[in-house]
Amino acid sequence: MVYPYPYKFLMNPQEKCRNRDPFLVLLVVGISYDVDSRMAIRDTWGNEGNFRDVLVVTVFLLGLYPNATRRVQQLLEEENSIYGDIVQQDFIDTYYNLTLKTLMGVEWVSKYCPTASYVMKIDSDMFLNVGFLIHTVLNPGVPLRKDYATGFIVANTAPNREKDSKFYVPLEIYPNDTYPPYFAGPGYVFTADVAQKVYDIAQTIQVIPNEDCFFGICLYHLNITPYTPVPGVFNGHWIDYDRCLYNKLAIVHHYKNDKLREVWKDFWTKKNSGCPD
Repeated sequence: MVYPYPYKFLMNPQEKCRNRDPFLVLLVVGISYDVDSRMAIRDTWGNEGNFRDVLVVTVFLLGLYPNATRRVQQLLEEENSIYGDIVQQDFIDTYYNLTLKTLMGVEWVSKYCPTASYVMKIDSDMFLNVGFLIHTVLNPGVPLRKDYATGFIVANTAPNREKDSKFYVPLEIYPNDTYPPYFAGPGYVFTADVAQKVYDIAQTIQVIPNEDCFFGICLYHLNITPYTPVPGVFNGHWIDYDRCLYNKLAIVHHYKNDKLREVWKDFWTKKNSGCPD
């Protein structure tokens, strides 16, 4: 993983935010070949037409799939010509380059969507209660926060020094005994000013492959304190579907496409139904 490096945008939907001020930008981390996940998200929580009172923009963050043929990339370009929501740079799409994918996302927001209010980095295997996130967690009715970042906070975690582990971080890359507080990777939220600052500071410090840890390192260097959310709102594991329980959650992890469609249909069609206090 090389950074800073002049990675080039291969797909760049600049018009997404042109003359528009999104309240929320969803940066969905995906894999090039996984069109099924992208379609499921477009049809559920990533549908930009879900809300009329706020503007939501959804884009998918992709690299180049390893050993992909020209046909694979051509299919991706055809998909993007239909939906216009893919952001791609010319780095290889591997686990060790996940940090590059997040940095591509904050670069895109900084350069092409700087008037957004909030940004969410979210994995593609998630259920997102986007209405709860917008109207309860973020709340368009209150003044826009500055230097704001929130999610499930992980603290006092030590770097993995086991050379055989895919999470291995050598001393020469990160010498400290512990990481600063960071957000668990499946989903976290920050203001657009933080996107710009993280992109800028990332040009000056050693990048590590642990994406969520690196974001926390950037916040530490920026003197930005992670905001502690209401407990349980940013949920990093699986919870069996219960509509009234899900009403009070922002995210649930480990969703497959068919299950997401099934649950979303019930959740969305009954969104105005009451629940016990």
